[in-house]
Amino acid sequence: MGENAIRVLLVEDDRNYAILLGERFGRSVSPRFEVIVAERLSEARACLTDDHIDAVLLDLMLPDSGGLRTFSALHEAAPNVPVVVLTGLDDEGVAVAAVQAGAQDYLVKGKTDGDLLVRSIRYAIERNRLQGLVRAAAILDDLTGLLNRRGFLTVAGQQLKVAERSKRAMVLFFVDIDNMKWINDTFGHQEGDRALIETAQVLRDTFRDSDVVARLGGDEFTILAIEATRSGAEMLLQRLTENLRRRNEGAKRAYSLSLSIGVASCDGQSRRTIEQLIRDADTSMYEQKKTRGAPHAGGQGDQGRQ
Repeated sequence: MGENAIRVLLVEDDRNYAILLGERFGRSVSPRFEVIVAERLSEARACLTDDHIDAVLLDLMLPDSGGLRTFSALHEAAPNVPVVVLTGLDDEGVAVAAVQAGAQDYLVKGKTDGDLLVRSIRYAIERNRLQGLVRAAAILDDLTGLLNRRGFLTVAGQQLKVAERSKRAMVLFFVDIDNMKWINDTFGHQEGDRALIETAQVLRDTFRDSDVVARLGGDEFTILAIEATRSGAEMLLQRLTENLRRRNEGAKRAYSLSLSIGVASCDGQSRRTIEQLIRDADTSMYEQKKTRGAPHAGGQGDQGRQ
């Protein structure tokens, strides 16, 4: 196959389906793929030990294992190898659980064509590489556990390059906690830290694991939503508003957490930097704050930047 071929471990006990997938990968010219087939979980674990594997395409239902146990056992054997789940089980709950456990993607048999399969493997490898970069570098915010500014610029910058090559749309959100100075002055900096931590959790609950979420510093956060359009951004804003409302309802504090949000989009065609997107989203937020028509989530209204 050549030195540049991507080695994919296909864990699939249906031999006819494995042959079909092998043919689909064989049609890809750039990149090229080398497919290694294992029919049982035990065989797959041995391959991960003995062979260099770039990515795994995993059926959850195997002769010697079934369900999420299959993924957990495989991921434990090779935690640094990206895994894409490909299964006949069309279950949203299982899909979410698999991604939360560390799977890079969840595809359903019969709903996945060859192009989607190849693209999913490529993105899984790239995301896994970026996640390794995150783990290796000191680019996390100590308080919230999110990426810090340097981490965001590094990871989001790479994602933007991938988006430009594949012509994918992205949306960047710039989030500002309303009345942060008032929270600190009135309730103390410990309560201010709590507001930051709660905001980070709301953002985690709202956006996908594949999206890039960061605290830029102070009361400012940013999110790069992968493969999102402006219409998709509206749905994400609605989800964010609902998640923040639920957070406020269950919170035992003397104030309601609220956020102001700016949005900037990238169509995948024009070449823009992450810094430009941040500036555009920041400007969008402040222009809309002036007219009090900014995308706004949460409680007691905007009193301007503190």
